[in-house]
Amino acid sequence: MDLAQILGTVVSTRKVDEMRDVALFVIQPLDEHLQPAGKPLIASDSTGRRGRGEVVYFVASGDAVYTGPEGRDIPVDAAIIGIVDSVYIKK
Repeated sequence: MDLAQILGTVVSTRKVDEMRDVALFVIQPLDEHLQPAGKPLIASDSTGRRGRGEVVYFVASGDAVYTGPEGRDIPVDAAIIGIVDSVYIKK
């Protein structure tokens, strides 16, 4: 799992059937200090309950495939799986 901040949404008028109930967001990956780390990417969110500016955690690659509604497989490379309430770094 990695951290990211939601930058915005992606609007699509046509989607494959598996993606009909899935929201798409532009996310900026973050490091452990919540600073940008890498390039923005598109991630799915089966709940669609996230919003711009929220810090979330996501999975990528093969782990993202199993994040569709009701646990269905969907054709994605990154998926948001939760909202981050706080980050604690042990010194």
